[in-house]
Amino acid sequence: MHKEYTLPEYPCEADMWDVLAAERRPIVVYGMGNGADKLLSRFEKYNITVADFFASDGFVRGHSFHGKRVKSFSEIKATYPDFVVVVSFASSLPEVIERITEISAEYDTYVPDMPVAGDEYFDRELYNANYEKIVRASEALADARSRSLFAAIVTYKLSGRIEPLLDSATAKQEGYALVNRKEVHSYVDLGAYNGDTLREAVENFPTLERAILFEPDRKNLARLERRCADILDSLDVRTYNAAAWSADGEGSFSTSGNRNSSVDSTRSFEHREDTVRLLAVDSVVDTPVDYMKYDVEGAEYEALLGSERTIDLYTPTLLVSLYHRSRDIFFLINYLSDKYGDRYDLVLHRLYCLPAWEINLFLLPKT
Repeated sequence: MHKEYTLPEYPCEADMWDVLAAERRPIVVYGMGNGADKLLSRFEKYNITVADFFASDGFVRGHSFHGKRVKSFSEIKATYPDFVVVVSFASSLPEVIERITEISAEYDTYVPDMPVAGDEYFDRELYNANYEKIVRASEALADARSRSLFAAIVTYKLSGRIEPLLDSATAKQEGYALVNRKEVHSYVDLGAYNGDTLREAVENFPTLERAILFEPDRKNLARLERRCADILDSLDVRTYNAAAWSADGEGSFSTSGNRNSSVDSTRSFEHREDTVRLLAVDSVVDTPVDYMKYDVEGAEYEALLGSERTIDLYTPTLLVSLYHRSRDIFFLINYLSDKYGDRYDLVLHRLYCLPAWEINLFLLPKT
């Protein structure tokens, strides 16, 4: 991170949605699908009109979206002498982010912060109503770099501009470097997906002996078991087809076979509803734990409530996702600081992607 950020001015008088609502140039949307559908729903609130949709030049197939033929970017440039671009999708691919960066250098470009879970947006109303809580969350972070990153994320959320995100991204290995990796013998993964994070754990924790994995989506769990058969045979691994929650039970579940599977159908886009087993970590952990990862599509708070006993007993390093719900960026920090601030240092970390996803809070046991 090469630029220092401070929190935006309070009160915030206008956010990106206000700016777009006042825009008189044509507004074109980059991308289609569920992300664009969600964006259009937000546009309706502000009476924002979309002039056209476009895709990358190699992906235009003559199809239509919301009654408009999807154009190439070359066609957009030939149609309008000047325009505003709004990106409707997420990506961590360097070539895609580079393309968006190139577009933003030539035209006004916004990448809206749209919540992964729930319907609440991080807009000026939320910022102004929760400013004291946001300041308190910033002050709870253990180091200046984390506080600058926090401010960069908030600046992005209100402005929709990509520069704060590009300035604040860090490599995944920098996150693992925060952890005393040789002391991680036991690992709990809440939201194990297809086994990608289990493989990362094996690669980064040389003394790993045991793992407890939660994955509520049956398809994802099957992929995990196929992909990680060698690991499952070599470690003491327990897998649970369950969602981490505050207590054991059963809940409604939106299944998609990808990372957006979630306990509540409002937490992701249109997927098939199912039922899922809800499981508290405290009900299955019976041996010391050194590292716990919470990436549970908007249920992080409930999962933390269900693992309080485990945290109190073993003081493991915690990795908590902060990007699924709009207020997670301050609500979860304040909750964790209030409850565990005397035992942990809170350090913020964010991977390279657009929009502001992959925001993680490390809770590092104080020495």
